Amino acid sequence: MTHRLVEPPWRFSGFRAADFSVFAIRDRETRRREIIERFHPELRVLAVELSERLDPDGGRGLHVHLPRLDWPKGYQPFCTWAALSRLAHGYQAGPQLNLGIHADHVTARFAWDTAADAFGRFEFQCRIGGLGAALETIASEAGLVFRVYGSAPWPEGSRVVYRSDADWAGALEAARRHGNWFELGERWELSEERARITSPALAPEAYRVFSAVLPLIDRAASPS
Repeated sequence: MTHRLVEPPWRFSGFRAADFSVFAIRDRETRRREIIERFHPELRVLAVELSERLDPDGGRGLHVHLPRLDWPKGYQPFCTWAALSRLAHGYQAGPQLNLGIHADHVTARFAWDTAADAFGRFEFQCRIGGLGAALETIASEAGLVFRVYGSAPWPEGSRVVYRSDADWAGALEAARRHGNWFELGERWELSEERARITSPALAPEAYRVFSAVLPLIDRAASPS
């Protein structure tokens, strides 16, 4: 068998620092169009590259999704994202590998929309089925962080309501009480990591995170 000794270079070139200003545009529709135009082409390149490297033979069936940012009606876009999911449709109903772009940070994470019906099964698996221990091990070995986000008025859109290096149970409790987004991953602040975010160096970092949490996609709850 032939092994590649050198990985091919990433096609992803990085996000442009100046483009992050579009999140502050006051008009909602103009902001939505500018976010999609400025970020989605490069975000799709990165998401597709990650899916190809994480699932080279297609066995995991990872599908790439990017949002329209116009749903539900009246939604105020404050971020955008690309999601890798085993679901071809309705990916927000299950766990996802998510690349998030915000006005002041970028994230790579294993994530759940806590409003999803299957999130309750995921909680059960964590508390009773041993998945919580797997989360804690991955967090420790890969240096990842549990975060829970709650909603906030635009332009912030969401804010961290819980953070821990190891306490998955506390994160689940915070999600139950006042969170709408649960994640395990890494967050790069634009103020501190501008050079990484605006260069190809972000790609291998996102790949490192996704490689660490990829087994969780197979173990976590699904809508079925």
